[in-house]
Amino acid sequence: MLEEWTIYSWYCPNCRNEVAGLKNSKNQIRVKCKTCGSEMVRTIVGRRHDVIDIYAPSGQEHNDLELRRY
Repeated sequence: MLEEWTIYSWYCPNCRNEVAGLKNSKNQIRVKCKTCGSEMVRTIVGRRHDVIDIYAPSGQEHNDLELRRY
């Protein structure tokens, strides 16, 4: 049985270093940047449509996302 393994790579939007991973059965590529620690899940939706979800490392989450009055 011949299996095709394709490495998907892109640049981390947080620190601009290259990350790479392999696709699983759900058409998702899960990687963790070794430089900044952010975790990314790239989902292949269609031929020209990819979605990348970026999760910040613990301790670097946004805390100021409340509505403000000016």
